[in-house]
Amino acid sequence: MGKRNQGNTKYSVTRTVYKAVKKYDHQQFESFCTSVYKCGWEDGRRSLNAMDSGEIEAAIRGVKGVGEVRVRDIMAAINEKFKEKAESAEKEEGAGNENNY
Repeated sequence: MGKRNQGNTKYSVTRTVYKAVKKYDHQQFESFCTSVYKCGWEDGRRSLNAMDSGEIEAAIRGVKGVGEVRVRDIMAAINEKFKEKAESAEKEEGAGNENNY
């Protein structure tokens, strides 16, 4: 595909790769684009510093003065937001499938 620059995750497309891509048929180009997308996806996933609800709950439980009932209420609100965000992402994904490039 291309080669990674030392020190960052950007790919540089060499002249050889550029010439090869220009000659690709539809299937080869689709495969190339998929591999570029997957590499970008993995780079993004690795750079994300996400926490799951268990880690959030543990941090809240560590706060002095926050009891079991309050933790349960806070976690219910947080889990509801996670659920809303997931549903919103699914709706956007479904709407995005109408475009065929």
